[in-house]
Amino acid sequence: MLIECGRTSLKMVKIYESPDGGKTVFERDTETGDRVCIEKEQHPDWHIEWHDFDLIQIMAEEGNKTLQNLLKEVKLVYNLSLEEEEYD
Repeated sequence: MLIECGRTSLKMVKIYESPDGGKTVFERDTETGDRVCIEKEQHPDWHIEWHDFDLIQIMAEEGNKTLQNLLKEVKLVYNLSLEEEEYD
């Protein structure tokens, strides 16, 4: 972006940052310091980040019956998948 200021032109500089090796990219305005996410890694709707999965486990351990039942089902499907792979 170029800003005209009287006879002087000032160019605003942007810095691009990625805390995860390029999966997520932020653009930082050097003048204001504002940071905006311009690119983020896309996951399927069933994907759960590890830190979220840890929280789900904690909530189940604290008595959330719905999560307990769903985790039992996930565990069952996981074990069946392992057995299925053994026979392939």
